[in-house]
Amino acid sequence: MGRSTSRLRNKRGQELHLEAFTPEGPVQAVLVFHHGYGEHVGRYQEVFQQFSGAGVAIHAYDAHGHGRSEPQDPRDRCLIWSFDHLVDDLGQVGRHVRDQYPPGTPMFVGGQSMGALTSLHLMLRDESPWQGVVLGTATIDVEWNWVLRVQASVGNLLARLIPRAQIVPAVRGEDMSPDPAVIETMVQDPFNFLGPVRVRTALSLLNGFRGMQRDQGRISLPIYAHHGTKDKLASLPAVKRLLECCESTDVTLKEFPDGYHEIFMNKQQKEAIDCITEWILDHC
Repeated sequence: MGRSTSRLRNKRGQELHLEAFTPEGPVQAVLVFHHGYGEHVGRYQEVFQQFSGAGVAIHAYDAHGHGRSEPQDPRDRCLIWSFDHLVDDLGQVGRHVRDQYPPGTPMFVGGQSMGALTSLHLMLRDESPWQGVVLGTATIDVEWNWVLRVQASVGNLLARLIPRAQIVPAVRGEDMSPDPAVIETMVQDPFNFLGPVRVRTALSLLNGFRGMQRDQGRISLPIYAHHGTKDKLASLPAVKRLLECCESTDVTLKEFPDGYHEIFMNKQQKEAIDCITEWILDHC
């Protein structure tokens, strides 16, 4: 298995950090992977190695303002001015990856949490280059509380006045994983962005939720989704509604009993990877 890194400048002039994990033998399929909010692809090296060991090449990158990608100014870390920027970059990376493989190579797109939402929005733009989409604990809506509802009601005003302010509550570490070691690793990782979410970022993600709720019925590609039943961040009922109302007749939902948001980082990791790999190879 081979691992390589590279850089790609997006249309807004920001350099993105890319990583690729390719099989030693023939490439059976390619998965373009988008990570979740506040994290980076370096967290997934063990995950990506397992995929590539099964013949699935993984191409991933740090979203703008995340991990090793630009901008690196502390004021702009995890600052998402528009949800369209995430979708633009994923589309650009997807085209960059496709150019590296022979025509006809099976191509899949997907990701974790915010990355799954971004992948779905890319499908709404153009499904034709892809064979399917993989949703890892897709955050297409959240578990709402009264604080989030109040802030959302004045989100446009706050985003204009104090766009960089970190005042939107974030999920606690103990809600991401039941394993203290996983939480400690997440907290100690210097490339993770922890704490409250910036106001402008929260509004951009909210717009992503609303757009998906409005247009999800148009998605017709095969969909694989997994989700933990104890996820306190991403809404499992929202994922089920997506799978029920989309045009696709080829949908798979793998529920992990007692699973938290970080399925890829917890004890369900191997089973999750095996299920996705099997699904991808069945859809080549």
